[in-house]
Parts: sequence; structure tokens; C-alpha cells
Amino acid sequence: MALIIKWTPQANRGLGKVIEYLEEEWTANEILNLEQNLQDILTRISKYPKICPPTGKHKNVHKGLVDKNNYIIYRIQFEKGFIEIINFRGTKQKDIE
Repeated sequence: MALIIKWTPQANRGLGKVIEYLEEEWTANEILNLEQNLQDILTRISKYPKICPPTGKHKNVHKGLVDKNNYIIYRIQFEKGFIEIINFRGTKQKDIE
């Protein structure tokens, strides 16, 4: 059974920043590619939560590459029946928010 995906406000802000950057610097095609890649990884982790490697810092926290420029950090909440997307970041982002 697939788990529900929930986004934290921090993850939503991170995704918004990446999309904003793509809108300013790239084409609509890059945004569409990002959206498709994001949907693909969310579908996979919903069905197979442990498919991405654990971060090693916290229990049940994993890091999944969306594409070569972006990744998500997520926590598996098996007992609650969902996956919580904790953060969405560009691979070249330096400051942690």
C-alpha cells in the first residue's frame, strides 16, 4: 500500500525558490522537467519508502535525488501512514534554512 506524501512548510519554500530561479534563468521546459522528475520520485517513494539511501543522521530520514540539480529530504512515518517531505533543495545551495 502506498503511503501519503505530506510537505512541510520548509520543503514548500525550498521548492518555491527553485521554481522561482528556473522561471528567471531558464525556460518553461526546465520547470516541466522538474515537475515530472519530482512526481516520479514521489510516486516511487510512496510505494517503496526505503528506495533512497538514509541520511545516517536521523532514524527514518532519507535523501532522494529529484534530478542532477535538486534533491528532497524525507522522513518515513510508517505508524502514521505517510511520508513527510522535510526539505527540497538545489544541490548547489550553500545556506541551510
